[in-house]
Amino acid sequence: MTSKELLSVTSQVGMMLLENGAEIYRVEDSVVRIAEAYGYKQGERFEVFAIPPAIIITVEDENGTPLTTHRNTRTRVNNLDRVDRLNNLSRYICVEKPDFKTINNFISQIKKRKTYPFYAIVLSFAVVGATFALFFGGGWKESVAAGVIAAIISLIEQAVTKVRPSVFFNSLICSLFTAAAAVMCFYFGFTAEYDSVIIGAAMTLVPGITITNCMRDFIAGDFLAGVYTLIEALLTATGMAVGAAFAISTLTKLLGL
Repeated sequence: MTSKELLSVTSQVGMMLLENGAEIYRVEDSVVRIAEAYGYKQGERFEVFAIPPAIIITVEDENGTPLTTHRNTRTRVNNLDRVDRLNNLSRYICVEKPDFKTINNFISQIKKRKTYPFYAIVLSFAVVGATFALFFGGGWKESVAAGVIAAIISLIEQAVTKVRPSVFFNSLICSLFTAAAAVMCFYFGFTAEYDSVIIGAAMTLVPGITITNCMRDFIAGDFLAGVYTLIEALLTATGMAVGAAFAISTLTKLLGL
């Protein structure tokens, strides 16, 4: 495999891992192992630097000239199926050392894998919202309301994501709708309270995986990536708090609750 082909393969694998929610150490370790499988030792002819929004890879060609590529992530989702298949591909490359065309075919197959259908995503949001509403002390009415609101949140997230907003803006809009809908359900007598409805539906917005990856990055020594994901989690939580607080304070005053 030529240096240009290796640069293309490692950048594709690394970028796909980043975009699908892999930890930074996993991204760097995967591309380093692929490079070393073809004789490019890290620190000699190969270097990689990854942070959540970007990856930079440098390969030294046959003439000793460094070739560098820099890619920015467009979106970041949590698709563990693709992460698992990319890990398996990395292991396959290390063992079999296939040619460039074969690797590209595998990468194309991974890219074309279907995610969960639209209805499954909406249903999962509804189940999570309804379950947590019960967990936090709500009755069956609060559970139904939280499930419906959570399902609508999934639709809002998909619509808002198309404009590529910041995590703060995304969580702000979703939590604003969550609190407003819960208060209105209480006002019209559909529920006996709105606290458990808000908490249950808002649990779909909690950045649990982001916080987990943050701690794993800190433990692995990737402090820059850890700080980035920590700030991302804090901005998400802040957006949730600001949106819910604004909706509750405004509507309770307007409606006299």
